[in-house]
Amino acid sequence: MKYFNIKRYKFSTILKKIYSIFNNTFTYIKHINLKKLYNYLDNIKKNFNFSNLAKKIKFKGNKFLFFHIPIFTIFFGFLYLAIPTFFKYDKSILEDLICVNKKIKCKIIGKINYSFFPSPRIKATNLVINKNKGNLLKADYVTAKLSIKNLLAKEKHKIQFIKINNFESKINLKDIKNYINIFSDKISTLPINLLNGKILLYDNENYITSFSNTDLILKFPKDSIKFKLNGKLLSHDVLIDINKKISDNKPLTDIEIKIKDLIFYSKISFYDSINNIENGKFLIRQSKNKSSGFFNYHDNTISLIKSNISNPFIDGKLIGKISFLPYFDFNLDLNLNSINFTRLYNYFLQMNEIEQKKLFKINNKLNGKLNFSSEKVYSKNNLVKSFESRINLFNGNVKIEQLLINLGKLGAADLLGNIKNEKETTNFKFESNIFVDNKKKFLNKFGIYNNENLASNLFVQGNFDLDNIRISFYEISDEEKMKEEDINFIESEFNDLMLEKGFEYLFNFQKFKVFLKSARDETN
Repeated sequence: MKYFNIKRYKFSTILKKIYSIFNNTFTYIKHINLKKLYNYLDNIKKNFNFSNLAKKIKFKGNKFLFFHIPIFTIFFGFLYLAIPTFFKYDKSILEDLICVNKKIKCKIIGKINYSFFPSPRIKATNLVINKNKGNLLKADYVTAKLSIKNLLAKEKHKIQFIKINNFESKINLKDIKNYINIFSDKISTLPINLLNGKILLYDNENYITSFSNTDLILKFPKDSIKFKLNGKLLSHDVLIDINKKISDNKPLTDIEIKIKDLIFYSKISFYDSINNIENGKFLIRQSKNKSSGFFNYHDNTISLIKSNISNPFIDGKLIGKISFLPYFDFNLDLNLNSINFTRLYNYFLQMNEIEQKKLFKINNKLNGKLNFSSEKVYSKNNLVKSFESRINLFNGNVKIEQLLINLGKLGAADLLGNIKNEKETTNFKFESNIFVDNKKKFLNKFGIYNNENLASNLFVQGNFDLDNIRISFYEISDEEKMKEEDINFIESEFNDLMLEKGFEYLFNFQKFKVFLKSARDETN
């Protein structure tokens, strides 16, 4: 296999440089006893029992074995490794070896030369890999390791693998499909190791984040591709391992991602063909959070056929579709077996005030529909038994189209409204109906006795300022509308009792009992 166009210097030129070494060596060769050497070789030919041969040779008095042969071997070994130093190497040959894929182009800008320490190799500086007139990768050094066999025969030179050191690569996530297509084809016929580099991630011109201290290994065995990345992402050690091979006459891809300090592990396997994915399956695990399931991908849309989700707060199933183009959109059904509201609420209260408010600031690129339900709700006072809802996210806002709350034997409630995010404020405008099936049980649950004057239906309309954590009631009515002064009193009591410490008492059942008693006594 011809890897290099090697031009030799004249042999006389080489002799001049090594004449002195030969001259000294020949003085040792004169002392060689050729007859004795012949006898040794003849004995080896007749008898392959090396233990018997060793007994016949007088090692102590044989200077040839202990001195001349080692010097002879070292000298000619050194000469064998050093001669390629005088060859001239063609940059284009090494460029073509690194980039056999026509979708990318390699160019060596710096110098190229041979080195035999610590092993035979070709070295070059300043490598640039281009894609569509843009730089995909830049590197300071490139090394092509040569096989030690046939170093003096240019037609038989063989490169074992290529190392690229001190590299930097820029990846535009908007163009991720093209990068995947490049990776799907063989980039090189040889293994490539990229060491001590940085991978920068962009959204067009906007910098997002980067992998630093990155080592990347690319291998291209027959009918397969192997990709392994070790690096740091946001100070976390990340391992990404991708293997693509032919299985059942289809290209099968396995992707594993590990983040050790976050106890995170993810594995995705799928069959792909021309931008489609069939029979995909995934597993995502982070500490006590786990998700697994099956999916397909077609026309820029992921279809979740079946998936299970579990963590300390929820346990259930997720199905639906997620689209990426022409814009991000989703239509999902999250059907829970159970939700532990007490744990979830306590987790929310452990956040600081800024983190709590950020939860209501929805990214304006997150658009879609979510059907969210749970067959069982765990809470301290077991007031809510189950719920189901339809939620729509659009342009940074949230529309609750329906939220039905099952209160068991007490009755039920519904809620609808909009969470609107503006520059300075976030407000939740809502309407709610409360239906009472068993008045006596309802009143006893909240510690209200000797009062049967309770309507079976109560309507409440208002606004919750999620930035200033304050509620306003516009209307409260049962069979008729409540007076404005009564509404103002209820509003004041709610803000003073339930929102006294921000969100801390909002779902506190004992506080809510005190509020209901106060509001009931005043309106009566």
